[in-house]
Amino acid sequence: MIDAVTFSSSYNAFWSETTPMLEHFIRRMNLEYLERITVPMEGAKTVRRAVVAEYSFSIFAEKLADTENSRSDSERADIAWNETKHRLRPFLGQGVDLEKPLEANELAEVSEIVKRLLSFFRGGRHPLVVRPLFKGCGFIDASEGDVLTKSTLYEVKTVDRSFRGTDVRQLLTYAALNSSSREADIPCIGLINPRRGVAFEMSVDELCLDISGRPAEELFSLVIQAFSSGEISR
Repeated sequence: MIDAVTFSSSYNAFWSETTPMLEHFIRRMNLEYLERITVPMEGAKTVRRAVVAEYSFSIFAEKLADTENSRSDSERADIAWNETKHRLRPFLGQGVDLEKPLEANELAEVSEIVKRLLSFFRGGRHPLVVRPLFKGCGFIDASEGDVLTKSTLYEVKTVDRSFRGTDVRQLLTYAALNSSSREADIPCIGLINPRRGVAFEMSVDELCLDISGRPAEELFSLVIQAFSSGEISR
């Protein structure tokens, strides 16, 4: 079993066959389709970018979950740090440092990223689901997205790069899992990068037609078939 992130970043032969116009779309998206939501942050002053990104998202999740404001900032920070360590522990062998406390410049980045995420997502009139879980299908295990609003599934990428095809493939994998279980209505998918201050949103149907020439239902059917059959090339 693998998760949606692994599937979306692997199996390039399958993705090239089913979404042949994806990379062309990504180039257009980064040049023309992005919404400027705020100014870019200064270049990251830490090498522990994965830790800063995960900790920022965990604090963001805690602030949204604590609707009655019953916890202090330090309590939320402790819960978020424990969550960060739990989620990043599998990557300790890849250079992730969870032992050293965050330094002042890293905490300043965390604070700014959290502020930007709250500003972007709190503007909606509908409740948010943070870390929505999508049931597994075939050899794809249950997988966790980032933020689900009333109309849009968002993936948060707190990085110093443009959006990539694998980012869209990840969202499509979540959407295909949801199509299989039919637990939520997800008419749109989106990306947000709080570090670069940009976001993107598009209807699933329009996106699928743009990158594959197929309607969403047909594209998801092919993805689900690949999940279920196991007959898929990398």
